[in-house]
Amino acid sequence: MRGTLGVSTVIITRNRKDTLSLVLDRLAELPVDETIVVDNGSSDGTADTVRARGGDVVLLEPGANLGLAGRNLGAAEAKGDLLLMLDDDAYPLPGAVETLAAAFEAQARLGVAGGFVRDIDPEGAIIRQTELGTFDWWARAGREGDAPDGLPAFLFPEGACMIRRSAYLEAGGFFEPFFLASSEIDLAARMAGHGWEVRYFPAAVFDHMKAEPERQTADTNLYYRIRNHLWYIWLRFPAPVAARRTAGYLTFDLIESLYRGAGSAWWRAVRDAWRMRDRVRGERRPLPRSTLRRVELNRGRMHIRLLAGQVAKRFSR
Repeated sequence: MRGTLGVSTVIITRNRKDTLSLVLDRLAELPVDETIVVDNGSSDGTADTVRARGGDVVLLEPGANLGLAGRNLGAAEAKGDLLLMLDDDAYPLPGAVETLAAAFEAQARLGVAGGFVRDIDPEGAIIRQTELGTFDWWARAGREGDAPDGLPAFLFPEGACMIRRSAYLEAGGFFEPFFLASSEIDLAARMAGHGWEVRYFPAAVFDHMKAEPERQTADTNLYYRIRNHLWYIWLRFPAPVAARRTAGYLTFDLIESLYRGAGSAWWRAVRDAWRMRDRVRGERRPLPRSTLRRVELNRGRMHIRLLAGQVAKRFSR
């Protein structure tokens, strides 16, 4: 049973009208109060498809690809106390919305609640859910159990989560210059800076229809992740800490890029982080070290574990 907090769904989409339609069909069966779709400049008839559904979905058309800034646009229009943030290829399973909404009712300082993400194929079969490098692997960080009250986390799945709208607006929403990737880590840090908690709820399950390889290449994902992570470190960390973190993470990212056969993505990301620094220069707001310790948890050690696991997997073939 739902409590007193209203739920607004915010979906950003671009050229994926078929999967978006499936997501909207699933949402029609779930306890959400409104659904807002932000069309990031689609050219495949997405807007017409949404309009054809009638009045149950609000369509926003900024006229260009805003990237994750589309989430801020949708959040500004939302009426609910809670924002169910989705991608156009992910949807909550029955019970997930109720589980997350109940957590917000019970925990007054809960700002973000991440769900458990399962990657599925077109037939609905599970591809990945708890393996090395999955969201569950990162968020659990070796912890086990059902965790009905959630687990403290340094990240959340941007397209499979619920956010308290007042906390979201207080923290400033997603950082728009990122455009894609690393936005959830930055928002989690800024939320913590305002005294909000970020937690992972394994009982709230979301299915993610894994995108075709040509849409989400390792090169593109790594480029944005590395560039944006460099910006994140220099925006949120005191200079001496940022310098150490930059050296460590650049080494990790170089090794992973080479492992994935996308070494050029590392170089372009580092180059553009410097060339485009004017986009973020005026936004530097370092967080107190006490906050950063609480935010980061064991994120650095998890990167080392990931690298070790990938190497072990490669040599076991």
